[in-house]
Amino acid sequence: MGWLAFCGLIAVVFATALAVWRRWIAPWKDVEELSQAIVDRRPPRKFLISANPQSRSIGLALEMLVDRQRELEERFREGESSVQAVFGAMLDGLVVVDDRRRVRMMNREFRRAFGLEEAEPGEPLLEMIRHASVDRLVLEAIRVREPRRESIQMSRGPSEGREMEVSAVPLGENSVQTEGAVVLFHDVTQLRQMEEIRRDFVANVSHELRTPLSIFRGYLETLLDDPHQPPGELLRILEVMERHSDRLYALVEDVLSLARLESPAAELDLSEISLAEFLQEILRDWEKRLEVKQLKSRLDVPLDLPKLEADESRLQEIIYNLLDNAVKYSQPSGVITLRAALEGDGVRISVSDEGIGIRENDLPRIFERFYRADKARSRELGGTGLGLSIVKHIAQLHGGTAQAQSEPGKGTTISVVLPLEQNS
Repeated sequence: MGWLAFCGLIAVVFATALAVWRRWIAPWKDVEELSQAIVDRRPPRKFLISANPQSRSIGLALEMLVDRQRELEERFREGESSVQAVFGAMLDGLVVVDDRRRVRMMNREFRRAFGLEEAEPGEPLLEMIRHASVDRLVLEAIRVREPRRESIQMSRGPSEGREMEVSAVPLGENSVQTEGAVVLFHDVTQLRQMEEIRRDFVANVSHELRTPLSIFRGYLETLLDDPHQPPGELLRILEVMERHSDRLYALVEDVLSLARLESPAAELDLSEISLAEFLQEILRDWEKRLEVKQLKSRLDVPLDLPKLEADESRLQEIIYNLLDNAVKYSQPSGVITLRAALEGDGVRISVSDEGIGIRENDLPRIFERFYRADKARSRELGGTGLGLSIVKHIAQLHGGTAQAQSEPGKGTTISVVLPLEQNS
């Protein structure tokens, strides 16, 4: 009887201990396992802990915490993806640095501009780009907590020789804990070149206009002071004024033509042109001028040359300008050759002379506006300095190029390469 009572007591104790274990000890093991899984960023085996109200509440709270963590991580990934998309789409170089000017983030254009395709964030900006002026600009922006901007000539890397407008904007203006700067690199090289071209253009036009206008004014003052000039002197004055008025008219026409070609609204009036007939007709129009200077002409165009799709009036302007140059710089009894030949998917049209030629240093610049290889001789011959620039722009408008070959004393060949068909 005693043994039965003892065994019953043991059973009751065991059952009680088992109940306590299941209700109060095992759930906390589950809570511990659940918490560790969250810390280790592993998917928890379960969230529902139903042994007692307290552990169940903790399990539900941890489930809400994990859901919230996932939501925040998803938002962070979306935000990071958006930032990277914006960074990647920017055409300017952009880099984010900390208060010690160590790079924390950089976009693709910054890597390309400074040859840093393999570089990783964490290095000082100065070591990456090797330019002390940029580093000083960023340091000053962080120190005074105000944006700083400066145009800086790059002296190293792939951007050597280019001018960058560098803007440094400090971070953490409203927070002491966050410091650093966003640095933007905007390439203004082309803009500066365009500004220089514009200044040179205005200066050159002013100079070209001043000469004939000064002559007009001088002779008008002469006529006003003494209207009764001898017939021979009066005729000479009128001839000089007529010559310079022609020069002035030609200059204005060339400036207007160039302006029209550079306009965004410039369009081509396309038609199919048989080059053999077209070029032969142009040479026929130039016979008298060639005879005046005792020049011979030669046409070299294959009869089976395909028709060219181009703007006929503008193509004629190209040939006229090239022939005009060839006649001006040819010696008497020379030969001017007009050629056309297939070249790839296009056609090369060229005018060659046997004239004075162009020096090697001048050759790359002859398509610039108002550039003259021999300034004194060009003005003496009456050129405006815009003819070859017009040729280049018309060729580019057709999707082609203009090229030049020359050897001093042996002549010059100027050519344009145009596609046979224009892209619609």
